[in-house]
Amino acid sequence: MAQQSLYSLKAWRLEGRIGVQTSDDAWQANLFWDHDAAQDKLRVSGPLSQGMVSIVVQEDLIYINEGNGVTELSHAPEAKLRERLGFAVPLSSLRYWMLGVPDPDLAYTPMPGGEGAAHGFQQAGWAIRVDRLTDVGSRRLPQKVRAEGSGVKLKIITDRWEIEG
Repeated sequence: MAQQSLYSLKAWRLEGRIGVQTSDDAWQANLFWDHDAAQDKLRVSGPLSQGMVSIVVQEDLIYINEGNGVTELSHAPEAKLRERLGFAVPLSSLRYWMLGVPDPDLAYTPMPGGEGAAHGFQQAGWAIRVDRLTDVGSRRLPQKVRAEGSGVKLKIITDRWEIEG
């Protein structure tokens, strides 16, 4: 399976947009995400970089910088994001889902009618769908990913990928 090779990616970067919808709120932002084996660095900002938030996630640590001297540090990354956003985000799995593959540490179920895990699967109470793929070098990476779970819908559209390893 060609998608299996995506597990060997050591570092990648994406630029795109994220849309979030809950029963109480909906918002969109620009998304810049750098991933390597040690950490994930995310920058989320509104139009013209308004409301920019930088997030650095390491194994059991999250650092959030809102600018203007407002920073937070926590040893419970997913709990901190739940507190800040009002919903849980499975960060450790999301980094795999962005590549269109399930988290290898958790059980998953392919979605009926899809073409295996590359096009849709259910994992950890979330339904993940890859709506569109794009060629990046010799690989096919998601251009549009939807994740839905626990009263929240995420839609991430990638405008540009860079991969290493």
